[in-house]
Amino acid sequence: MGYRLPEPPKLYLDYDKISEKFKQMNQELDEEISAAVEEREKKFDETRQAAIETAENTAEMKQDLKIVIHNQNNYIKMLEYQNQLLKNMFVSGEDGVVVQKEIMKILQEQGETDSTFKDKGLDAGIQAVFLGIQIWLKSRGIDF
Repeated sequence: MGYRLPEPPKLYLDYDKISEKFKQMNQELDEEISAAVEEREKKFDETRQAAIETAENTAEMKQDLKIVIHNQNNYIKMLEYQNQLLKNMFVSGEDGVVVQKEIMKILQEQGETDSTFKDKGLDAGIQAVFLGIQIWLKSRGIDF
């Protein structure tokens, strides 16, 4: 007794349909790959453009910062100069007298000699104002 294997089913292969199906699958795969490549290129271009814009903005900010620093340095120099003038006015007796005389000269030229200054003397009034300014500056932390 032997076993008899059944006959394998007959396959009907339509090579044209199979070939067409493979072509269609390859075309779909190519389209998907092309779409993925295009998307990657688009993202790469966007990233590159963002990097370029960042570099440009950084360069612009760097230039702006240089200008700010330059302006701050000029402002600091001006403040140092003003501070030195104030020191010269209030610390040095000779410079203080020169300043007082200059103030007196300006007031006399403008005719600002009202009764207050006439009674006590313009010179004494200017000295009092000068001393008041010095005390006020010290109260603000500007001590010479």
